[in-house]
Amino acid sequence: MPAVSQLVRSGLAVVGLGIAVIIGWNALGGAAVPPLSGSWCIPAVALLQIVQQVVCGCAWWNLVEASRPSCWSFFRTRWVRASFATLVPVGGAGAALIAVRLAMRAGLSLDIAGASLMLDATIEMISQIIFMALGLALLLAAAPQPQLAEWAVATLLFAVLTAAAFIAVQRSGGMKVIEFVIAKLASRWPRFLPLAEAKLHDRLMRLHRHRRAASVSFLMHFGSWMLGAAEIWLILFAFGQPVSLAKCVIVESLSTVGRSAGFFVPGALGTQEVALLLVGKLVGLTPETAILIAIVKRLRDVLVGVPGLLVWTGVEDFREKLPWFLGGGLKPAVVSQCSRTTPYREGEQT
Repeated sequence: MPAVSQLVRSGLAVVGLGIAVIIGWNALGGAAVPPLSGSWCIPAVALLQIVQQVVCGCAWWNLVEASRPSCWSFFRTRWVRASFATLVPVGGAGAALIAVRLAMRAGLSLDIAGASLMLDATIEMISQIIFMALGLALLLAAAPQPQLAEWAVATLLFAVLTAAAFIAVQRSGGMKVIEFVIAKLASRWPRFLPLAEAKLHDRLMRLHRHRRAASVSFLMHFGSWMLGAAEIWLILFAFGQPVSLAKCVIVESLSTVGRSAGFFVPGALGTQEVALLLVGKLVGLTPETAILIAIVKRLRDVLVGVPGLLVWTGVEDFREKLPWFLGGGLKPAVVSQCSRTTPYREGEQT
């Protein structure tokens, strides 16, 4: 089954890439598009993407307020995870497993790493919904149409119900299913015995009770989404087509909905381009401009993602040869000891 799943994901990636190429070819064929070579836009957008990953890494780090690795370690793990999700056909779940593994190598136990990553993903989803609601409100303020309002309300309601269901699954013991799977693996392969000690559900429920930390992480994630709108503005400004920040928020917030809807396609190949075309049309952007934004975003993904994959390769295979800022200081953590000795918060016994 894993081989079949990997084959399906690879096939979806190829199909998505084909769709993206066809859309770009038809939209840009014969059009006067500014040359991308030699532009300062792409490295500037890549740098902004790194800043976004730093903010998201710190949001995750903020949820673990005890003996924990540095914020830099969380940023590095987030960077590698995003690189895998964008460039490698492993899907979001596969990238999350890689993130948990790197977090454990940095010194976290499985329960803290898995539960904090789950809560971080939940907070990121909620912040995206709020960001989407902002974009829809700005769109309705700019073009108040009844049909558009009905579509906006339906989309927002579906997103809220999805987030509520995700939280309900967590609170009703969804993580216990993972604990059960790990226990079954440990009964067959003794090497999984240290992992079987993890109490993922209990740890996640503790994290849910620390609302102040969750609120700060929410603000960080929301700020990261706003940096995505700044990225749209920067791209258009660089190529002599400046627009208002409100339009940039609309384009970024609604196009990310399309990207999220194509979560089953590795890297959202094709879905991101279609979403940018549709949303760009709503705010008056030409197809050429929308595809220009999509091309810069894809080049940014490569420019940021390839070094992220190289960092992961170094952390996994050549840790002792790397400088500290690329993971050279990481040591494999012994999970059974870590789960007994690492306090979650000061004064709390685990």
